[in-house]
Order: sequence, then C-alpha cells, then structure tokens
Amino acid sequence: MPSRPKGDSSLIVNGEEFRTRLAEEIDRSQRYEHPFSILVMRPPKTAGERETIKASPWFDSLIRSLVRGCDVVSVLELGPTIAVLLPETDVSGAGSLLERLIAAIDDKNQEWEYTLFEYPLNETSIEDFLEQAA
Repeated sequence: MPSRPKGDSSLIVNGEEFRTRLAEEIDRSQRYEHPFSILVMRPPKTAGERETIKASPWFDSLIRSLVRGCDVVSVLELGPTIAVLLPETDVSGAGSLLERLIAAIDDKNQEWEYTLFEYPLNETSIEDFLEQAA
C-alpha cells in the first residue's frame, strides 16, 4: 500500500474504504505481529452532521498537519464519528496523536468523546465498533 503525502484529501475515505483498509491492516498485523491502533472521536452533540466536521478548519488541520500519510481517516455515519486508522502504531503512539488533536481543537468548551483501540489487544472491541459503524 503506497503512502500518501500529508494534506492529500484522499486520506479521508468513506466507511466502506475504511473497513477495507482495516481488514488489510488486520491481515498485515497478524502476518508481521505488529500492532496498529484506531483512534475514534465523537464530536459534541451540537457539532452537527458529517459535512460540518469535514468543512471545519480544525478537521482540515487534522488532515494537513497531524496525520501521517499512511494513516486513514474516515467520518463514519455512526454518531457522526471520526475514525483514524494508525498502522504500525501502538496505543502509546495513538495517545500522543490524541494529545496533539485535543490541543488542536479550537473550542475548548466542547467535550469530545475519545476512544483508543489497539489491535490485537482490543480485537473484540474493534469488531464491536465496526458492527456499530456498518
């Protein structure tokens, strides 16, 4: 899978592509025994629909400056929910990204919900998450 440059809008994929890329990453993780993580973020209830998230300056900042080219970002219908697939990243590395994302949020008065999954440690939780997102 080729790496994409930072800021490439193709980093934002639809839910189906996200699930495809996740399945590929599960296979790779099992084959090479490397972990990967998923960062799940849910905006405040007042934040609106998916398009509002995609159009926000903060979301653009996330894509352009905080996410690596190999990471995969999707705004899923569930909630809406932002999911970031982080290949070759353990939960500690995902936590570092989360700290940077929290710092990047313009409105500190809004409470976002965050969840970190690490594969294979949270395999069942990832499967539950995907069932909900389907």
